[in-house]
Amino acid sequence: MPVMDEFKEEREALKHGTPKQKWQYFLDYYKWFVIVGVLILIFAGSFIYQLVTRKDRAIFVALLNVTDLEDAETYPEKFAEYAGIDPEEYDVYFDSSMHMDSSNLAAVDENTMATTQKLMVYIAAQEIDILVASESTINSYAYNETFYDLSSVLSEEQYEKYEPYFYYMDQSIADARNEADTTGDDYVSVPDYPSPRNPEAMENPIPVGIYLDEAEDLKENYYFMDETVILGIPANTQHLENAVQYIDFIFQ
Repeated sequence: MPVMDEFKEEREALKHGTPKQKWQYFLDYYKWFVIVGVLILIFAGSFIYQLVTRKDRAIFVALLNVTDLEDAETYPEKFAEYAGIDPEEYDVYFDSSMHMDSSNLAAVDENTMATTQKLMVYIAAQEIDILVASESTINSYAYNETFYDLSSVLSEEQYEKYEPYFYYMDQSIADARNEADTTGDDYVSVPDYPSPRNPEAMENPIPVGIYLDEAEDLKENYYFMDETVILGIPANTQHLENAVQYIDFIFQ
């Protein structure tokens, strides 16, 4: 018997069937369509809700190799209040979830690999406005020209205030590394990184970070596993004004 004829006979018989038979027929033929339909509605509703309720981000601060202390939960709120950011309208986000082996950035352990990939994606997507990390990590990004030249974003007063804490990169070494990358040469002829605290020894010193040795309030909220940490502003930040305000907040 053709399938359609068989289907018609079943439908005809069902008209006179018991409620139990009708329910069983529904389960046999329509259960999965209903389940899939309900799931689609749930996912669509969730997506629409997130889209409607999503707040614009005022700042994204990435803190590497830290552990949240007791007051860390309220720390973003303190900055929002300081900067005059409405938390009902804007999101102030501090990410302390990323960890890596700062003594060996070529390490292949799971955490280091995951954090390296995450940072690359975040920075490329213009998500991160402040990066706080160890000297070795900042070195790696600074000599790939990731950070703002702070002399171009700080006021004269701010520059004078923070100059004792500046982390410097030597632009001439960054240029030599870029040339080696372009020509396919190795780095044998490229000088080693100079001391970031000694611009006098550099050919073309550029302040691209700030040492947080004196950032006591920050350290009361987060425990840093690295002895020395530095703050840098990625050059593609979309919230430069808030990033600079965060520097003032740290050193107030």
